[in-house]
Amino acid sequence: MISSFKAIFIAIRFKTLIASIAPVVLSSALSFHYGAFNFIIFSFILLSALFIQIGTNFANDVYDYLKGADTKDRLGPTRAVQAQLISISQMKILTFIAFLLAVICGFPLVIKGGYPILIIGLIGIISGYLYTAGPYPLGYNGWGDFFVFCFFGPIAVCGTYYLYNESISVASIMLGIILGSLSTSLLCINNIRDVNTDVKAGKRTLAVRISPDFVRSLFSILLLSSYLLNIYLVYLLSLSTIALILFLLLIFPCLVMIVNVYKLGEDDLNSLLGKVSLYIMIYSGLFFISLII
Repeated sequence: MISSFKAIFIAIRFKTLIASIAPVVLSSALSFHYGAFNFIIFSFILLSALFIQIGTNFANDVYDYLKGADTKDRLGPTRAVQAQLISISQMKILTFIAFLLAVICGFPLVIKGGYPILIIGLIGIISGYLYTAGPYPLGYNGWGDFFVFCFFGPIAVCGTYYLYNESISVASIMLGIILGSLSTSLLCINNIRDVNTDVKAGKRTLAVRISPDFVRSLFSILLLSSYLLNIYLVYLLSLSTIALILFLLLIFPCLVMIVNVYKLGEDDLNSLLGKVSLYIMIYSGLFFISLII
């Protein structure tokens, strides 16, 4: 029997949290590069972003189950409600607590950044809940990719940057597009993998509405465009030659993943999902170190 703590650990989906950590950490590093950084602000931004994503993951767990998207035939990792590790009512309570903690952590940020940060925070929480819940769930109607791109990319990066600098910059917008593209590439793999169960559940992702091959092409475009845009960003920020060389070398894992997305069938895509996550972590680590040294 799995303990309640381990069940919650499974529901949090720690492997996915890089999508909310990376925009905050890298945008903070970018601000540090320009001489504007505050550790207290950083802590509240990171906690708020994490709780929004955890709340979104909890809501996704319960409502995907209720809508029939999470079944025993699903190919992905264990889902707590579907596996009966956490009850529906308990997961709804956990969802509320996570979003409440995001609001609490967001109060100091609203005081610092004013109405723009309040609007970003409220839209983030509402959209996170409505991703799989409500009468028109975003993830079930083909809006999941747009949501992920915006909130794990330009909105998260530029919102964080604004809290340090009271403005946004071309570099912050470019970084937001890069991270949004990388996060959306993860969703592409997820949606290709789940296409058969999504069809049965009426979850109309782009893989269902158009085709898995279209999403494979979208994945390739997102990965290549983020790579090329990053090379230009490294040049724009006048980072070191060593940094430029290391970033240039990322073309090799990038191309390998693009080849694999066409070679692997739906049943084998979990391994590629792990490789894309690792690629994002390596990229984030390189960019962070390049900015602060």
